[in-house]
Amino acid sequence: MRSELTKHIFTACMVVFLMSFGLILYVMNTYLAQRNLAELQDKALFFLAVTEKNGWESLSGAEIGNYNRITVIAPDGNVLYDSAFPAKQLPNHSDRLEFRDALRNGQGFSERYSESLLKKTLNYAVKSKDSNMILRVSAERDTVWMLLIRMLSPMLTIVFLMVILSVLLAFFSTKKIMKPINQLDPENPDDRNIYDEMKPFVRRLILQNQQIHRQMDQLQEEHKKQDTIRREFTANVSHELKTPLTSISGFAEIIRDGYVQEKDISHFADNIHKEAQRMIVLVNDILKLSRLESGSLEIGNEREKIDLFAVCRSIQERLALSAGKQGVMISCEGEEIMIMGIPNILDEIIYNICDNAIKYNQPGGFVKILVRKQDAEAMVAITDNGIGIPEQDQERIFERFYRVNKSHSKEVGGTGLGLSIVKHGMALHHARITLESKECEGTCVRLYFPG
Repeated sequence: MRSELTKHIFTACMVVFLMSFGLILYVMNTYLAQRNLAELQDKALFFLAVTEKNGWESLSGAEIGNYNRITVIAPDGNVLYDSAFPAKQLPNHSDRLEFRDALRNGQGFSERYSESLLKKTLNYAVKSKDSNMILRVSAERDTVWMLLIRMLSPMLTIVFLMVILSVLLAFFSTKKIMKPINQLDPENPDDRNIYDEMKPFVRRLILQNQQIHRQMDQLQEEHKKQDTIRREFTANVSHELKTPLTSISGFAEIIRDGYVQEKDISHFADNIHKEAQRMIVLVNDILKLSRLESGSLEIGNEREKIDLFAVCRSIQERLALSAGKQGVMISCEGEEIMIMGIPNILDEIIYNICDNAIKYNQPGGFVKILVRKQDAEAMVAITDNGIGIPEQDQERIFERFYRVNKSHSKEVGGTGLGLSIVKHGMALHHARITLESKECEGTCVRLYFPG
């Protein structure tokens, strides 16, 4: 950046120098032209006065100057006298611009290449009072280019010095400009000693640093939270597996040592089978939850169009028997709504919520499933009038192994992972879930799927 800035400043200095030099040359050239014309006019009037007093023949002895040429022209254009050439050798001057203007207006001016002198000349002509002659004074024009040629050595020195000065100016200006920028600490930016033009950038840098610090704090908090969840998950899994394993080990040990009568062996075997099934369900739920969290469950389960109402009717029919055993009425109503989803995961989401609504209900209670469109989303509302969920527990019920009423949960069974599977299954469908519940009055869970 520093080298680029130096180049730009140097270029700017040189552009300003060249433009200024060009303007000075233009002004000088204009000034020289005006000065030459004024000098010619003064000389022409002087020599005209001499001629009118003493005759044009007197000019041959006058001090004319090395750079001036005097010509006396008759009204018909014939040259009467010329200080540079014999008059007889010169052609008729009636076609000269300055002669015609002087003859008509009393004075005339022109600038042209002189074939006689073989150089560019300024010509000023003036008519005598008696109009019997035109006196013309010619001189080589002084131009700024002639001055430059004459002053070539000092001009080159000036240009060289200007280049050196521009380089030094660019270098030190860049150093001064870059100093506060180089002193800026990106990790702890301060806009007090910085340019006004850079203050918006520095403030944006400060805001970004603050945002990064907030995000880092959030990540640390999230890491701590995840670490806590992982430890709780490990402890819960260990506890959930330890209980059935202890039961199985105890029943097997009693049978092995012969403390069980033959008629009771089937009873103990049935208990061992139940505990083993409980372990299988728990392991399957853990594996399923793990695959949902990693997103690998979607592999091999392609999304397809699903009739949401048909899924809910199927679940209602499958749960009707267990609901009837607990004295709970389950119903389903609504309309046919097609969504894109993974059939088995969608089925498990709705099944788990309806199953919980039955398990945590009471005799004479109900579970109602409603399927309908709401704005641009498909909604499934599952409402019950069961025991409800205390307000302080509602935010945590979707955590793994979290149980509101542990004693009741043990009675109804389950692994404590059902609602956690629901949460991750909804995330896989880019859907959202809401919960409304009052203790001893019931619960309403609403599932919203993209239409």
